[in-house]
Amino acid sequence: MSQVTLSEAKGFLDVIHSADDAKLQLLLDAAEDEARMFMNRADLVNWDDDAETVDVLPPSVTIGILLLLQANYQASPDDVEKLRKAAEVKLLPYRLLMGV
Repeated sequence: MSQVTLSEAKGFLDVIHSADDAKLQLLLDAAEDEARMFMNRADLVNWDDDAETVDVLPPSVTIGILLLLQANYQASPDDVEKLRKAAEVKLLPYRLLMGV
């Protein structure tokens, strides 16, 4: 189950039809998985290391996921890399275990 809803994703992408809902959901799930792996996190639920599980994504993480989705769904070949780099900028502060 996605942390970002299909409705939120469609709003971000300005999609008003439902013809691509299945495709968008698959791409949204993939974008969330990619963001999770980039941040070295087991899941996208536990955001507060010292307290109980917080079930709300930080806004920057949500934008990072949506930028990855946009890169896969509607970006021109020239814009894909720019959107992916922008997503990394949003996700990087939440990355764990970066090493030295």
